[in-house]
Parts: sequence; structure tokens; C-alpha cells
Amino acid sequence: MIVWKLSEESVIALTMRSLFSNILLKNWLFLVVLLISAILSYIIIENFIELSHKFIILSIYVIFAMYGAFYVSYNIAKNISDKLKIIEKKTRDINAGDFGSALTIPTIRELADLAESINTMSRRLRLQFSDLSLEKEKFNSLLLNLKEGVFAIDLDRKILFQNNTVPNSLIPTNSQFRDIHDAIENEKFLQFLITNIQKGEDGKLDISLNDKYYSIWLYPLKPGKKILMFIGVVLDITEEVMRQIMKEQFVQNTSHELKTPITSIKGYAETLLDKLNPDQNSVERKFIQTILRNTDRMIRIVDDMLTLSKLDSHNMIFQPELFSLKDLADNLRLTIDGVVSIKNQTLEIDIQENLKIYADAILFEHLLLNLLQNASAYSMENKVIQLKAFIKNNQTIIQIIDQGLGIPEEHAKRIFERFYRVDTNRSRKEGGTGLGLSIVKNIAKLHKGEVNVMPNFLNNGDGSIFTITIPNKV
Repeated sequence: MIVWKLSEESVIALTMRSLFSNILLKNWLFLVVLLISAILSYIIIENFIELSHKFIILSIYVIFAMYGAFYVSYNIAKNISDKLKIIEKKTRDINAGDFGSALTIPTIRELADLAESINTMSRRLRLQFSDLSLEKEKFNSLLLNLKEGVFAIDLDRKILFQNNTVPNSLIPTNSQFRDIHDAIENEKFLQFLITNIQKGEDGKLDISLNDKYYSIWLYPLKPGKKILMFIGVVLDITEEVMRQIMKEQFVQNTSHELKTPITSIKGYAETLLDKLNPDQNSVERKFIQTILRNTDRMIRIVDDMLTLSKLDSHNMIFQPELFSLKDLADNLRLTIDGVVSIKNQTLEIDIQENLKIYADAILFEHLLLNLLQNASAYSMENKVIQLKAFIKNNQTIIQIIDQGLGIPEEHAKRIFERFYRVDTNRSRKEGGTGLGLSIVKNIAKLHKGEVNVMPNFLNNGDGSIFTITIPNKV
């Protein structure tokens, strides 16, 4: 069977001629026929036909020659045209997705090459189409069953796709090809989509619906510079929000419950110290002072935990305003003087009178107070603490520079973590809570800024420089 197929293909290959050779061969055959017929006509006219009939014979011969030329040309053109029509129909079928059967290979080499190319293309497209259909089914199945809700919106604001996880309260089921104005009832969600589609930008929305909490991201899909559509992702963050609420309630309730006994302990200790009035060097006085020092530290820890909890949950009242940083620093000096004077330290403030900052004054005072108290606690007696501020690249740069112990490089990236301490013994001795720098970081982040620390190279590396960078307009 295989031998016969090969021999059949060989026969087809041997009988296959180019279009040029086909036309040339047929024309030559026609010319030979004309030549033979002309010779025969001449012999007949000269020997058997009278002179009066020669014109008629000649006219018949010319008509025969013209008809023969027309027939040969028509036959060649029709043969090629029929095969081209078959090839054209096949390409239309392929374009419509109907691959059907393969083309029969014509005997004309150029058309045979064209038909073979189309057959090869058809086979390849059939395989690619099959692979793409399979991949499309897999992708659709994956999207439909994702844990996250996914939807797509075109530039005409029509919903192109939505999977089964998208909540009905956001986009009703089977809303494909509906306008978002008709399909979406939640005004906040609808306005979010309209605004971001108009701007052509990424967007994020946190929304609460029917005791459920969702985070929604919207991304423009643009393979080049032109936006094709918008892809939306919906995450159900109800469990996360509920955990955060429970955490905040636990911290707040625990803090309030702790404050009562701590305050009571402090009150009794102060009463004992006042009533007993022990000698300065007595063991009793040292014990009572230790109790008072640790109750104060516990109160600071509780207060810092409450502050951090509010910052984390964004429940902290945030009221940014434009104010003079120099005035804030001068007011802060009155508070910090009581701390630095114990060690005979000096606070130097280098801030221009006209330097203004857009921030929450209360939170920013808390931030600076934490850093200045830290600088004083970890600096020796008679040292200078500097508070500087200046504007650079449309940002306000604030620096607290001390001449203290400094922070080793391996600890510099972790000191803003909660309860992280470089020197545990010294931190406890100074009464630190381990939360102050974490509060500083959160307040800076709330102002769209950042905070970092580096060695004080101006003092031969002894001490630290804390730098807060805040955009001039939040």
C-alpha cells in the first residue's frame, strides 16, 4: 500500500508541469495543428478546388484558426480559473474556521505549490486552533473557579466577563455585555469604576456590603500604550477585618483593664512613700521607687500599645494642616527640657522661621517627642542633641542628631520593629517600652513619608542621625 502511494506521488510529480510550460506546450501543439492544416488546405486548394472557391476555403481556414485560438485560450484560462476558485473557497473556509478536507493537488506546479502551502497552513492552524481552544477552556475554567472574584470591563463600560466568585451584591450574575450603569447598583462601587476608567489608572477600593468586607483592585490592560480593557479583582477580606477588629478590641480592653490595677499600685506606692517617708538610702525607699518606676513604665507601654493599635487600624484621628515647624519645635522644647536637663544635655534647634509643613500637629509632636526622648536617653551627660529641618526636592527633611552610643549596622533595619531592642539591659534601665520607634514609623507612614537611621559621621560615627522625610503636600 505504501509502495503504491509513493509511486502514485511520483507519477503526479512526473506529470506535473509549470504554468508557463503548460501554456507553451498547448500553444505549440496548436501551432503544429495550424501548420499541418495549412499545408493540407494548400494542397487541396491547388489540386482539387477551383479558383472561385479558394476565397471561401481560405475564409473557413481563418475562422477555424481563430476558433482554435479562442478554444485553446479559453480552455487554459478556465482550467486555471476553476482551480483558483477551489483554492479561494478553501481559504474562505479556513478564514471562517472550517478546515474541512485537504485540497486536491493540481497538475500545474505553481498551483500545486500554492495548494500544498494552503494544506500545510490548514493543518497547522487546525492544530493551533485546537490547542488555543483547549487553553481557552482551561483558562476560563480557572478564572471561573478562582477564590478571588475577577471581572473585565471594556472601554465602552460594558462588562465582558465575570467569574462565579464575584459577589452578586457588587455585580449581579450573568451581567456579561451589560453596561455598568445598568448592572451595578452600589453607587460607591459604580463611581469608583467610572472615575478610574475615565482616568485610565489603577485603583483600589475597600467597601462593606451586607456585613461583608471587600477589597477591589482595578487595573488597565494595555499590551502597548493603548488600553484594551480593565481587569478587576475582588477579595473577600471579611475574616481579616474581623480578626483586626477582635485584635483592636482585645488590645483596648486589655489596656483599660491593665490601667486600673497599675494606677492603683502606683497610688498605693506613692501613699506608702509619703506616709512612711523612709530614709534616702534605706531599702524600703529603694523598693518603693522601683515599684513606681516600673508602674510608670507599664503605663507608658499600655499607652503606646493603644496608640499603635489606633495607627494600625487607621482609627487615629488624622487632621493634617499647614503649620510652622519652628513654632512646634519651640513648644516642644518646654516639654523636653525637663528630660535633657537631668543629664545637663543641650537641645539645639535649627529650623527657619518660614518653614511650614502639612501634617497632623498632634501626631507630629508625638513623633518628635519620641525621637528626642530616645536621643536623650541613649546619650551621655553634657552632650548636644540637634533638631534640624530643611526642604529638599519638594520634601521636608527633619533630622534628630545625637552623640550617644550609636546603632550598629546589623540592628539599623530592625529598630523600628515592635519591642526590638539593641541593648535590652540598657533599654530597661532607661525605662523604654520598645514601641516608641514603631510609633514613629507608623506616624511617618500615615503622612506618606518614611524614617531611617544612620551613624553620626559628623561625630566620628558616635551617635545616630534619625531622618524623617515628608512630602510637602500629602
